[in-house]
Amino acid sequence: PPSSRIAVGRQPAHRRPETMACMGLSCAGLCADDDAADNYTTDDETRLKMLKEKLAGAGIQIKKFSAKSPMKKIVLKMKNDDAGDAAMYFEQHGEPYTDVDCPVSVRFAVIGMRRATDPDPYSKHMAGSRVLRDNLSPTDALKAAVIDLPKKASVSFAVDSDMEMSDLVEGMRLLIAEAKTSFAGGADY
Repeated sequence: PPSSRIAVGRQPAHRRPETMACMGLSCAGLCADDDAADNYTTDDETRLKMLKEKLAGAGIQIKKFSAKSPMKKIVLKMKNDDAGDAAMYFEQHGEPYTDVDCPVSVRFAVIGMRRATDPDPYSKHMAGSRVLRDNLSPTDALKAAVIDLPKKASVSFAVDSDMEMSDLVEGMRLLIAEAKTSFAGGADY
């Protein structure tokens, strides 16, 4: 029943059962429909495969925050670069998107991913990022995260639900770990 899906989906990742209703991945659009969600297995390999398919396809809609401009809705996507390494990039209205915070593309092997509730490595005793603290209500912290880029750059963003963010962070951490093991080396961007 739908009510049991919600209760199970809100459990911490380390206490979640191995099979459940898509673990909120339907929220992230990673499952096509609720019937697919009922048959979803939460093992890391399946989670990683589904995230890669989503990022390589339609991508994941995010709300990007910046210290220098208003919030923008953009799409987080994935492609392989010339060296064959998995790279993250952004789109807006179907076109590549870049700004002061977002590079044209960056290899997954050289980025980090942290929740808005994780410690801010640049502000002692604070969490998230300055950009998130300035632009987001603390009640929305579980919907937000930071992608740490090379050279102390970062992309601060949010999605529509805390379950969607939880699934995205878990999947991205798997993707980053995989990318680091197969990184061909070279430039960061």
